[in-house]
Amino acid sequence: MPPPSLTLAALAEFSTLERLLLDSGLEALEEALDTLLARVLPDDDPWVSPRAASVLRRALALDADFVRDHPEALFQCLYNRLRWFDAPEAASHFEEGAVGPWSDPGARVWKLAEHWRQQWEAPSEVKPWLEALRPLPGRLEGHERDLRHEAHVLCVAFNPSGTRLATGSWEDTQNVHLWDVATGTCVRTLAGHEAEVRSVAWSPDGTRLASGSRDHDARIWDVETGALLHSLTRQEGQVTSVAFSPDGRWLAVANLGWRVRLVEVATGRVAHTLSGHEQSVLTVAFHPSGRWLASGGSDDTARIWDVETGAQVARISVGTIVRDAAFSPDGAWLALSTVDGVTRVETQGWTHQPLGQGLGPASSASWLDAKRLGVFVHGRLDEVDALSGEVLRTQAVPPQKVERHAAFHPDGERFALTSADFRVVLSDWNARAAPRLLAEQEPVQELSGRAGAPYGIARLRRSTHVFDSRGQSRPLPLDARTAFMLPWDVSPDGRYLACPLSTVSKPPPFRPGVRLLDARTLEPAQVLSAPPVAREDRGPVLDSLPMAFSPDGKLFVAAVEEERARVWRVSDGALVLTLRGPPGNIQRVSFTPDGTRVVVLHDESGHVSLHELRHGTTLLDTEAVVEPDPVYAIAARSPSFAVGRESGELVLLDAATGTQRTLAVSDEALTGLALSPDGTRGVFACADASVRVFDVATGAVLHALPHPDVVFGVAVVDSRVITVSQDQHTRFFDLASGALLAELPGLATLEDVVAQRYWETLGDAPVALHRPMDATPLVHFPDVMEETLLLQDGLLLARGHTQKDFLYVLRLHDPAMSRG
Repeated sequence: MPPPSLTLAALAEFSTLERLLLDSGLEALEEALDTLLARVLPDDDPWVSPRAASVLRRALALDADFVRDHPEALFQCLYNRLRWFDAPEAASHFEEGAVGPWSDPGARVWKLAEHWRQQWEAPSEVKPWLEALRPLPGRLEGHERDLRHEAHVLCVAFNPSGTRLATGSWEDTQNVHLWDVATGTCVRTLAGHEAEVRSVAWSPDGTRLASGSRDHDARIWDVETGALLHSLTRQEGQVTSVAFSPDGRWLAVANLGWRVRLVEVATGRVAHTLSGHEQSVLTVAFHPSGRWLASGGSDDTARIWDVETGAQVARISVGTIVRDAAFSPDGAWLALSTVDGVTRVETQGWTHQPLGQGLGPASSASWLDAKRLGVFVHGRLDEVDALSGEVLRTQAVPPQKVERHAAFHPDGERFALTSADFRVVLSDWNARAAPRLLAEQEPVQELSGRAGAPYGIARLRRSTHVFDSRGQSRPLPLDARTAFMLPWDVSPDGRYLACPLSTVSKPPPFRPGVRLLDARTLEPAQVLSAPPVAREDRGPVLDSLPMAFSPDGKLFVAAVEEERARVWRVSDGALVLTLRGPPGNIQRVSFTPDGTRVVVLHDESGHVSLHELRHGTTLLDTEAVVEPDPVYAIAARSPSFAVGRESGELVLLDAATGTQRTLAVSDEALTGLALSPDGTRGVFACADASVRVFDVATGAVLHALPHPDVVFGVAVVDSRVITVSQDQHTRFFDLASGALLAELPGLATLEDVVAQRYWETLGDAPVALHRPMDATPLVHFPDVMEETLLLQDGLLLARGHTQKDFLYVLRLHDPAMSRG
C-alpha cells in the first residue's frame, strides 16, 4: 500500500505528520517526504518552503532511531531541531561572526516550528516534552555528515569502491569501526586492540582490513564477518602505519622501534624485517607495481625497499620528519608529507625534487589522480598540482591542537577528516563550511550542585558557568585554580554557591577554607576558613573538597584538610566545631536529615564516624565499606543509624540513647544499606548479589529481594524498596512482601527518586525522566547521558554520552507541574 501523498501546505499542520507516523510508521513518513521533495515545489506557502521541507527531512533522519522507538516524541525532536535552525537568537550560540541560516532575510523554518508549537499546546491534554534551550548538534543542511565516536579518532581510510570507511580511535578495545558512507551508520565494530589504533588500511579487493595500534600489535580482519584472521604481536614498538601491496599478497607494518615488517597476508608469516631507519618509522606505502615499498620516519629520511628480497634500494634524505608517503597511480612520483610541507621523489632514479613553497606542515597527502594531490595542512585542505605545486582550490578547516588526518574518496571529490572532538567529518570540496556550535568547541567536563536547587554549575573545558532555573548562564569570575576545583554546592534556599578557596595563598600563611558567593550577583559573600597553616605544614593539595550545607542552610561542613572536618556558621563565617578523625583523606561529609549530626567518611582508614553537633561528641567511629560506594544509612524520621562492613557485619546505632548493636548478617561484604524513614525496617545488600529486608528491632530477616547481579545502592521510602545494581537496572519492590513491582533499564540517583520532584535514569539507553516514585517514564530524550543535574522548575543540565561531553540545557514541559 503506497504511503499517503504530502503537500507543502499539509506540512503546516503538525497533526499531518503525527498521524502518518502513528498510522503507517516512520518509514512511510520518510518515503512520503522523499516523494514530496522529488517534485518541483512552489515557494509561495506562508509556512512551509521547499527549504523547510528539506530541513524537516534531515531533522527526521538525525533522530530516526529514537523516533522509531518513541513516536510520541516526534514533536519534541522536530521542534528542537527546526526551531534552532534559523531562529534569530541562534546566532549567539555559534562562533562570533558566523554566517548561518538565521542571516537569511527569508528564514522561516523557525516560524514553522513555532506554528507547530501553538498547535501542540492548544489541546487540553498536553503531553510532557523536553525543550532544548540551546541548539543541538547535527547539521540540517549541506553534504557534511558526522560519524560519532566515543574517543579521539586518529586514522581513517576509504575502501577501494568508496562505499565503506574504516576508522581507528582511542576507545577501549572497541576502537576499529566500519561505516556505511551513504548513510553514515556504523555497520561493524572490530574489537580487540588494547590501546589506540593509529593506522587502518584496506586490501585492494576490499575484503580485508589491517589495523595497527599502540599495543605493539597489527591485525588483519575479515571485513564481511568481522573475524580476526591474524594478530601480528610483538612489534618492536607502537605500530604507526600499515599498508597492503597492490596484489593483496603482502602487508607492510611500520613501528616506533625503527623497523618495518613484511607479512604474508594469507598465513600471517613475517617474510622480511626491514632495518635501516635510525629512528621511528611513521609511514609505509607500496609502489603500484608492487615491486617496491617506501617508508618514512623521524630520522628525516625516506627509504625504498625491494619487496621480494627485503633489500634497501635507496635512501632519500629529506631534511625533516616524514609523516606520510603515497605513490602516484602511474608510479612516477612518490609524495612525502613532512613538517615543512609536501615534497616529491621522482621514482625513475629516486631523486628528490621539492614541490613549491609555502604549503606549510602537512600531516597527510593523497593522490586524487596522476596529477593532483589532496594535502591536509593545519587549518585547511588543499588541492595541489603535483607538478607545479600550485594550490588549485582550498577549504578551510577549524584548527585543533592535535594532529588531524584526511582520507579521500576514490572519486577525488569527497573526503573524511579525523577530529579530536570524537568524530570523523564526511564532506566534499564544494561543501560550504557550516558554522560551529560554541557548545561543541568547549565541552562540559563536570556538573555540580544540588538537585532541585535554583542554580547549577557546569565546568567546561576553559571556563566555569552557573545556570539558573530559566536556563540562563553566567561565567564565574574566579581565578582559574579555584574555578576548576570540585565539587561546588548550592545552599538549600539557593542563596549561596560554595566553592573551595584557591590553593594559592599570597602572602603566607595558607588558610584553607571555602568561599561562599551570592548566587544572584556572584560576588563574594563569606569566607569560611580554617586556622592558618604554615606552608611547610600545609600537607597535600586537595583536588576535590568534600562539603555540605545543613538542611536549614545555617551551617556548613567541609574537609579542607586531612584528618579534620570543620563546621562553620554561614551567617558570620564563624568556625564552630572541628571534628578530628584518623589520618588520611576524608571522602565525604554530610548532615543527618534533622541537621543535628554530621557523618564523616574516611576513605584511607575505611571508617565512618557520626558526630553530635551540640557538644562535638563522637557517637560512633567504626570500620565500614567506603569503596566503591559508602555503605551506611540514616533513618529520615528517627535517630537510627546503620553501617555495613567488609566482614558482612551490620552495625546499628540508636543516636538518641547511644545504644549500639552488631549483627552478623552475611559471610560476604555489604554493598548497600537503607533504613525506612521510621527506622523500623532495613534492607542490606551483599557482594553475593543477595538482598534482604530485616526487622531493625530484632535483626530478623523478613524476606529476600531477588537480583541477578550485585546491588550497590538501596533506598526505602513509604512502602517501597528501590535498588540499583551492576546490571545497570533500577528496581522497585514492595517492602512488606518483597514482590518486584517494576524493573527499569538504567541507573537512578536514589536520593532524587525519594526526595525530588523529578528523577532520571542513566544507562545505555536515551535518558528518561520520571515523576516521584513513579516507575513509568514521563518523557525521553534522544541522547544517552553521562551525567545530569535536574534543577528547580524542570530545568535539566546534562553531559552527553552519545554526543560526547555536549552540554545540554533542557526544560521539561509537564502539564502536571503547571497545575502545581
